[in-house]
Amino acid sequence: MEGLTGGTVVEFVHEIKRFRREIRLFLVFNLFANIAIGVFALIYNLYLVSLSHREDFIGSYNAVYTLAMAGAALVMGPLIGRFGNWACLTFGTAVFLVASLILAMVDRPWVILATSVIAGGASAFVVVPVMPFIVEWARPEKRSVAAAVTFSIQSLSATLGSLIGGWSPRLISVIFDVSPTGVTAYRVTLIAGVVLGVLALVPLWRMQHARGHRASETGQQAFIVSEATPTRRTVRRHITMFVLAGLVLSIGSGAVVPFYNVYLASIGAGPSQIGLIYALAGVVAAVVGLGAPAIGRRFGPLGAEALLRLLPVPFFLVLPLVPSLGLALIAHIVRMTALSVAWPINSTFISEMLPSRARANAFSLRSGMWNLGYAAASLLAGQIIVAAGYNAVFIIFALSQIGSTSVFTGYFWRVRQRAATQAPAQAEPATSAVP
Repeated sequence: MEGLTGGTVVEFVHEIKRFRREIRLFLVFNLFANIAIGVFALIYNLYLVSLSHREDFIGSYNAVYTLAMAGAALVMGPLIGRFGNWACLTFGTAVFLVASLILAMVDRPWVILATSVIAGGASAFVVVPVMPFIVEWARPEKRSVAAAVTFSIQSLSATLGSLIGGWSPRLISVIFDVSPTGVTAYRVTLIAGVVLGVLALVPLWRMQHARGHRASETGQQAFIVSEATPTRRTVRRHITMFVLAGLVLSIGSGAVVPFYNVYLASIGAGPSQIGLIYALAGVVAAVVGLGAPAIGRRFGPLGAEALLRLLPVPFFLVLPLVPSLGLALIAHIVRMTALSVAWPINSTFISEMLPSRARANAFSLRSGMWNLGYAAASLLAGQIIVAAGYNAVFIIFALSQIGSTSVFTGYFWRVRQRAATQAPAQAEPATSAVP
């Protein structure tokens, strides 16, 4: 079975069983690691609000966090080449969990910002090696399916994290007789998320073949790439446009994503409702994300990229005009689902366009520049929201989606057009001409 469309649940399970052992363990790792990340993504901003901080400090926290992540991401390519994907994942996960525990325990602004540097840098070790690990250990014919399943698992675990984060404060308030929106309820919830995240280290430790191996030792160089190896100059251009598209996209995400749970609270949603909204978006994204290979085949990678990146735009342009909880729910679901489907298609496409030696550096640079843009946007957006509200950042998000789509699909469409026109010309001398 080449994809997952039209398959039964049994066929889907069999598809996962056909993955290499390292990939199956990697899926379990992603499940638990992203539960911890999901709890923090939902609750930590609310925790900061319970400490009497406003969006400007939240923006500063997110900016420091993502700048640290960007700095670490920019050097991840050489680190992966030197130490391997497994070592980077294991080190990053352990440090991230320790830093997250500290963040859940402290309340002084300077300590929060200082610890966010460690947490942000460590998170790069968790996020950046994802696609290089899939490329390294998945069989070439299973790579697109493995990527789709991995990102669907991430959406599913974020859903579980949202449910845990959304409902735990209420449960904790009953047990400890405290406010469900107070510091204690949020703090205990964050600690519970860290405890669940520790389980992510178990599947990593069980990866016997991946431990101590670098990409060059796994046979990655032998993976099949359908096109002739591009020149170094062409590779640089491909990577530049891939990174630039991500940078433009990150500006909109940084303006909206760090504040969206606070926005939902500002229009009347409580912690449990916010948790349900994030959970529902995660479930939809996880289910629809499994169809990423089929969507990529149906529309082509560039057509799918354009469709999915532009899909959330109308909702975020209407949201300033109709700021209702129902529309905010739909906008969030559409954004999360489009992201879940687009990323594996986008990542698989660029992996096929680049030689194996350039892939880790491409994803490292993409993640680094993404986080630089995200940090700058979140810092600025926090100031904008405090001064003028949320409408402007929703418009920024829509414009960034349009701009990123234009950069990525425009460039690679021209690349493919040139390749299509050059192929007949290159084949012509091989035919014998009859005078």
